[in-house]
Amino acid sequence: MLRREAARWFARLESGRDPDIDRKFRRWQDADPAHAEAFQRVQKSYGQAGLLRQSPAFSDRSLTGPSRPVSSSPRYAWAAAAALVIAIPAAWLAFGHGLFVRGTDAMMLATGVGEIKHIGLSDGSKLTLDTATSVEVEIGQARRRALLKRGRARLEVASGREPFVLETGSATVTTSGSVVDIQRAGDSSRVDVLSGNAIVQASNSMEAAGVALRGGQSVAARTGEGLVQQSGAPPTDWVRGMLQFDRTPLDAAVAQANGYSKEKILLSGDFADLHVSGAFRAGDTARLAKALAVTFDLSLGRSTDGNWTLSRVNRRPQSAGG
Repeated sequence: MLRREAARWFARLESGRDPDIDRKFRRWQDADPAHAEAFQRVQKSYGQAGLLRQSPAFSDRSLTGPSRPVSSSPRYAWAAAAALVIAIPAAWLAFGHGLFVRGTDAMMLATGVGEIKHIGLSDGSKLTLDTATSVEVEIGQARRRALLKRGRARLEVASGREPFVLETGSATVTTSGSVVDIQRAGDSSRVDVLSGNAIVQASNSMEAAGVALRGGQSVAARTGEGLVQQSGAPPTDWVRGMLQFDRTPLDAAVAQANGYSKEKILLSGDFADLHVSGAFRAGDTARLAKALAVTFDLSLGRSTDGNWTLSRVNRRPQSAGG
């Protein structure tokens, strides 16, 4: 029982949801020397990435070779080794407003800037995390659930007795046997059903009924508002570390590329008439900056902090091919 209590404190500290968690934890820890000993045992057990990688709850496969994005910062050292996974299947853990029961896999997953992670879940589903993404996952007999806290993720949902519920804060997706991309930025989110079918409901909206989507359909949502259907094919190659542009405004393309690298591309001037088309390797900021400079006849400079700057030489509207 004491070990389970220590495991609960460990999960609460890792979640970072309670601003007073440190004060509450220290009060519990100081109440009895046995508390501190139990917590140290739990911390040592779950702090070893080797143990986590051998857990049946997940398998972790990173991008390798030339397609591997840049390494993460020290803050994400654990994430690089084990996708920041904490699997505590035999403990009672807080998750949102509910509780895990025995036999449930509880996972907190995160990637750093430039990382893309592929993770196999215990129900047979496959989860891919994009750069700077955070997801909480619960897999059990009673329900399957994932909460996207930030970033983008793709879930290949295995068929099961219980549907898989995906939450983004502004939308809830219920599905099974499908492939779904979900994105979240603040109070806005987007859902792309790549194959299969799904029901999407707007969170905290006057619209109670959900919208049925099939493969190739997409919706966007904002907290407190309804769903808005999206047109155009969503990007699908990001799971392989590729950025796809189809007459994308230059500033939007650069903003997307900057999300995969610590080295940024900075724009100096008005580039509203320039659009980019093609595919580029995520994280290869230098090559993209040089390609844009050559294609659009722009001046390319580099600052001492490693960032690249593009500025106008001649105004020549056109499209770039990757």
